[in-house]
Amino acid sequence: IHLNTTLSSLGQQTLSPRDAWLRPTADLARHFPDCPEAMHCAAEIAERCEYRIPIGRVVAPRLADGADALQRLRREAYAGAERRYGTIAPVTEARLEYELGIIGLKGFADYFLVVKDIVRQGPTHCGRGSVANSVVSYCLGITHVEPLGAGLLFDRFLNPQRKDPPDIDLDFPWDERDQVLKYVFQRYPHPQAAMVANHNCFRLRGALREVAKVHGRPAGEIREVTRRIPYYENEPIETLLAEHPNFRGLDLPASWGELARQAEPLVGIPRHLSVHAGGVVIVPTALTDYVPVEPAAKIIPELGAAPVIQFEKDGAEDAGLIKIDLLGNRSLAVIRDAIKAVHGNTGRMIDYTSSDAGDDEPTKALFRSGQTMGVFYTESPASRMLCAKSRADSFELLVLNTSIIRPASNRYIRTYLERLHGAPYEPLDPVLRDTLAETFGVMVYQEDVVNVCSVFAGMPLATADGLRKALSKKRPAKHLAAYAQEFFAGAMEQGRDGETTKRVWEMILSFAGYSFCKGHSASYIQVAQHSCYLRANYPAEFMAAVLANGGGFYHSFAYVAEAMRMGLTVLPPEVNASDFRCAGRGSELRIGLQFVKGLTAEGAERILKYSPYRSIFDLRHRTGIGSEDLRTLIKVGALDSIAGGWTRPMMLWMVDAGERSKATTADWFDHLPPAVPVLREYSPERRRREEYAALGFSTDAHPMQLHADELARFRLCPSTALHRQVGEHVLAAGMLTTAKPVHTAREEPMEFATFDDGQGLIETVLFPRVYRERGHVLFDQGPFIFRGKVEEEFGAVTLT
Repeated sequence: IHLNTTLSSLGQQTLSPRDAWLRPTADLARHFPDCPEAMHCAAEIAERCEYRIPIGRVVAPRLADGADALQRLRREAYAGAERRYGTIAPVTEARLEYELGIIGLKGFADYFLVVKDIVRQGPTHCGRGSVANSVVSYCLGITHVEPLGAGLLFDRFLNPQRKDPPDIDLDFPWDERDQVLKYVFQRYPHPQAAMVANHNCFRLRGALREVAKVHGRPAGEIREVTRRIPYYENEPIETLLAEHPNFRGLDLPASWGELARQAEPLVGIPRHLSVHAGGVVIVPTALTDYVPVEPAAKIIPELGAAPVIQFEKDGAEDAGLIKIDLLGNRSLAVIRDAIKAVHGNTGRMIDYTSSDAGDDEPTKALFRSGQTMGVFYTESPASRMLCAKSRADSFELLVLNTSIIRPASNRYIRTYLERLHGAPYEPLDPVLRDTLAETFGVMVYQEDVVNVCSVFAGMPLATADGLRKALSKKRPAKHLAAYAQEFFAGAMEQGRDGETTKRVWEMILSFAGYSFCKGHSASYIQVAQHSCYLRANYPAEFMAAVLANGGGFYHSFAYVAEAMRMGLTVLPPEVNASDFRCAGRGSELRIGLQFVKGLTAEGAERILKYSPYRSIFDLRHRTGIGSEDLRTLIKVGALDSIAGGWTRPMMLWMVDAGERSKATTADWFDHLPPAVPVLREYSPERRRREEYAALGFSTDAHPMQLHADELARFRLCPSTALHRQVGEHVLAAGMLTTAKPVHTAREEPMEFATFDDGQGLIETVLFPRVYRERGHVLFDQGPFIFRGKVEEEFGAVTLT
């Protein structure tokens, strides 16, 4: 694996000799009878090769100018408060003073000022996580959620008892992140700053892929097998190949069983060092005083290889380093680009940092109906369904909705919805009435774990916070035994009922794996509201920005189909009208050259540089682009406007004739035959198939229309009519847009799948029996025909 070659290709020189082994001490002594001091010195050197990681201190970044950090922080916080609030109310001033006192006590004033300096490099940013609980952060412009109004408590982020340094997580537009990193490494040059490492270990897919490559299995076969392995699966690989529904009907050579057995011991073994998604650490002096540093494969523009510490995030925290996460976010780029397009098209400038999108009625209507495809943080099938079921449109309920969606919380979501819609309820214990009043008696936020453990079981806040952290670990079970014992013992001391204690603990365990603090969801919902506002009021600019930035949860064809359902006219790429990126204006969305598969970057650049063109001859002469690029552009209709009456087949014939002439770029057309044969235009179906192959979608038809003749013989229920068929079994069809495999409480695999039938989306549930029998079919290209019962819950329909 390390040599990236197959077993059959290994040469003798790559193998270790037979005598390459670690000799015992007595054997070494026999080899050096005349020089015993060599043995002694070697042992001494080995003893001195030791490094102890200093634990228990915090190494905070420092301002480059060495100013009095706390006084400067106070000035800047109050100046920001005047900008944010206008008049500073007594309650705001009291909160500022409280926070500044703790920040000064913990020695983090420089930390806040360093982060403030960084966020200035990206105006469209989002400070997320528990830092959103800080009024100081809000006043400095690090975050944009007003903590007092949102009910966010500073102690969740930083308090006198907290021993570990707090993380500050910052999102920037994905295509601006490298420039932000460049600024950080220029401002704090190596060895002051470096990125944090990831210790990448073999997982099921990677282990099997590498072993199969070593044994020389064909690349296509390896890809077909490994793509069927679920990402989060704990079964042995050999068992998966033999029993998992994804492998049903797949005829594998018998050798794959042996490959699986060889791959299994690799799972969990470190594979290589890589760079953390966003973690950066900054120290006052040199990082090499605290941790080992090496150059990474990642390249920072104009600076070269990024420095990376060899510790991962937990090791960095143990060493006392404070991690700042600088992450790329595609939706922030969508918002930035859409706002820029709106300004260019209408002259209106939307202020991302201050405009209150949550008060806009069209925006609220989209949230209530769950029509949030393309909208940040709320476009997944689970989020859209919960929006529709809850009819939530307020900031508070949207924050609650997006926080309660966790892997183990399905049973509590229904309880929440029933109570939200008016069902009477009593808290699990009277003492929890006030603690969980905001969330209808259901634990939703990470803060709820801490508060419930404290109030219900009398656990110290520091211990309760330790439990919260343990729940967030990748394998929480091994960390929880001691906390469970303390929780149950504490509840008994408080006089709690045993059955109630068990139910409260089960709700706490629903936070295992991942969950959210309230500040995180509040920050993201604010971004989601801006995103939804743009979709509601400027749909062309918004959907163009979604496509231009690579989409999100769904395939590109799903976003194009959604744009059509929104009433937009989707126009194909066109050499005289398209930019590289998609563009929207009014009711039109023009596809950019970025979507033309196979068009080289150089070809696209030349087209844009010399545009406009009078004819295909003019295009070829001035750009010199190659025949393959021309063929691709012809097939997607990008040259129709300059075809001069020629059909697409005629233009393709002309390109082939020019290529056969073997002429140079300059005189290519001089060698063409005097006449091009008259060839009929492609049929609409043929054109759509060519566009679908070259773009991933057609601009005038949904992919389902390519199969209209085959589907016509079935009596299909369209997505728009499902709500009238509740309780009935219907036949439906669609293209798969996304799927999510999960496990039941009994650890049986099942799957949620979303299909697009051209008129809308169909949410389906493949319960374990159906998933076992037919789940493997979803690895085909589609479209898919499926029969199920229409179920309705809180106004949202699902096919099961």
